[in-house]
Amino acid sequence: MLTSLFDALGRTIARRPLTTVAVWFVLAATGFLTAATGLGGPSLLDRVEVTTSSAPGSDSATGDAVLGDAVPGGGAASLVVRGVEPADSAVASTMGTLSAELADLDGVATVVNPYVLDGGPANPAAQDLVSEDGDGFVTYVLLEDGTGSDAEAGRAVVHDAVVDRLEAVPAALRREAGDGAAAASGLVTSTDLVDDAVRDQARDDLRTGTLVALPVALLVAALALGGLLAGAVPLAAAVAALGTGLGVLYVLTYLPSQAVVVDASLPAVVAMLATGITLGNGLFLTARFREELLALAGLAGEARLLRRRRRDVVVVEAVARTTATAGRAVTLSALVLVAATAGLLVLSPAVVLGAGAGALAAAVLALLAAVTLVPALLALTERRLVRPDALHLAVGLLGQQRYREARERAARPRRVVARFLRRRRWAVAVGCLVVLAGLVAPAVALQVRSTSAIELLPDDAEQRRFVEILAASYPASDGAEVTVLARAAPDDVGPLAAEIGELDGVTRVDGPRTLGPGGSGTLQAGHAVMGVHTGAADATSREVQDVVRAVRGLEAPYEVLVTGRAATQVDLAGSLAQRGWPAAAAVAVVTALLVLLATGSVAVAAAAVVSGGLTLGVSLGVLVLAFQRGALTLPLGVASVGGIEVNVLATVAALAFGLGCAHTLLVTSRVAELRAGGTPDAEAVRRGLHRSGRSVLAAVLVVVVVCAAFMAGGGLVINETGFAVTVAALVDLLVLALLWPTALAVLGRRAWWAPPVVRSAYARLG
Repeated sequence: MLTSLFDALGRTIARRPLTTVAVWFVLAATGFLTAATGLGGPSLLDRVEVTTSSAPGSDSATGDAVLGDAVPGGGAASLVVRGVEPADSAVASTMGTLSAELADLDGVATVVNPYVLDGGPANPAAQDLVSEDGDGFVTYVLLEDGTGSDAEAGRAVVHDAVVDRLEAVPAALRREAGDGAAAASGLVTSTDLVDDAVRDQARDDLRTGTLVALPVALLVAALALGGLLAGAVPLAAAVAALGTGLGVLYVLTYLPSQAVVVDASLPAVVAMLATGITLGNGLFLTARFREELLALAGLAGEARLLRRRRRDVVVVEAVARTTATAGRAVTLSALVLVAATAGLLVLSPAVVLGAGAGALAAAVLALLAAVTLVPALLALTERRLVRPDALHLAVGLLGQQRYREARERAARPRRVVARFLRRRRWAVAVGCLVVLAGLVAPAVALQVRSTSAIELLPDDAEQRRFVEILAASYPASDGAEVTVLARAAPDDVGPLAAEIGELDGVTRVDGPRTLGPGGSGTLQAGHAVMGVHTGAADATSREVQDVVRAVRGLEAPYEVLVTGRAATQVDLAGSLAQRGWPAAAAVAVVTALLVLLATGSVAVAAAAVVSGGLTLGVSLGVLVLAFQRGALTLPLGVASVGGIEVNVLATVAALAFGLGCAHTLLVTSRVAELRAGGTPDAEAVRRGLHRSGRSVLAAVLVVVVVCAAFMAGGGLVINETGFAVTVAALVDLLVLALLWPTALAVLGRRAWWAPPVVRSAYARLG
């Protein structure tokens, strides 16, 4: 049934290919135009959000909302000045004038620096505002709340004016303060500036990854398929899926942020997935089309004699057969990936839902482009794909004899390796499993992170350097690692504060003090807040998380909320575990059913799920080694943040498992197809792996190339995601080239066992 449906689809597309191409052209052009220009409004990268993850309804999320309600103001801009003598009279005089000018700006609530205090830097209250080494100071400018319908626009104008004034301070000091500020320099930051820097980095990641990936992928596809035109077919489909995917992502930005958050890094991730997956699927289909076309023409050894014909029935038949066989296999394998990414939609953090929606859109578009646009493009190429093109002519110029000799020399090591693998199947299988198990082991120590926007930037980013300078020279400016909110009067919270102070890992407790003014949050003005200090260098370390759990374990006669970055990570990990395992089980069952539908084998279905799980485990293990422990942060140009981003973890889990199962299904489906045609089991395995294995391995290699290209960007999220998917694809290469042939050979006929009811259903649906 499925075969006849795909056969009919292929024939319909082959007879009217221009219609299909035109539809995809309109979709892709609209997507590119919408994402780039916003059709007169903000573009895609202007609409994406810069946010941190939280578990909805958790203690930490509720506490953060309460604290946000209790802190009035329209934000702040900050300046750190270096290379000056803070106590110099000329510096003090100049800064006094500049501070007064800043305070007089419309929309500025207050200015905080050593020079607005009585006595200047000598005032004890200025201790936190002067650097420890005495060569600089920090200035904070707090902005007023905006009111009215144009509040946001007005606040942006005030913010920009304040930033301009702050950026001019070092030059004014050098000009007016004399020797005490001759080397003055400064850095300015604010939430808006950090957000702009993250969006600019996301824009660079998307542009760099696309410009590098597409030409390199074309070269790899052309070499794998033996022609530039053949390589251009999957590339064109990938570009169409890329444009349409960015358009879909733009639409997602208009969904309520409480439900879905389109993170700034998501456009690059979606572009990477749409491009890589579509290229791989298109390459697989193009290789099968050439095989079918040569077989139908009966000129496999005389391809140069093929001629173009109008409405060539041979081409139509080749497209139909390709869609009915390879198209069916690609659809089922892509549905595995769709099921895996759809599993992310049951998770609660909005940023994870956004990542899941983006990955799901990329997977669906890659599927649709593969089974509709690729056959249409193949029909339009007619018989050109089996005629010599520029690549063949280049080989001819090098000399056919030398080319054949080079291929023969390259084939000898492969034959030696093949003989070794056949003779040492068990040794190879056990060795591979030992290596893979060793790479899985580090995943046990995986830490979920909700990294701040600053940490998403490359090490040399200006906004990141501001935070590093503040942490190094103004340690007193660091707040408490854990914040405790109590629904009680401060006088009643004293016993709880004393208990918290006695916990292991706690160095001191600030407060309790009154929280106010109250807003619309759960806690109202007059309730108590405490800052818990641990002295930990990393505010999200295991030690701080242990303190969070210990505080939550204390009993109190009133409601207590514990928040802070460590508390957020504890709640995120708990939320993912609570919903993640049921989602993973459902995805595994759906995957097994799809593989069963494609192959008719219970053993193969189970093995595909195991293969996907192994790929997932290795991906996470290597990701922990590379980014959490910092093994590859230097060559990749990113800093270790002590864990893996929550949206990266969820996306990688779905993609690694889905790709592992999908690639296994693609390889095995050809073997099942030959067996259904009457080929003996051993011969079906040999011929199926030989025919489909090369194109599947080439498709996996294209995924590796595309992901590696997108890693040329400097953003942390795209680096982590691209690296993990690259590792997953490389593991697939290892499994498909070594473990899978060995497993099929060892199992023999048992690999294709299925209960009678399953065999009957497979025969009817096939």
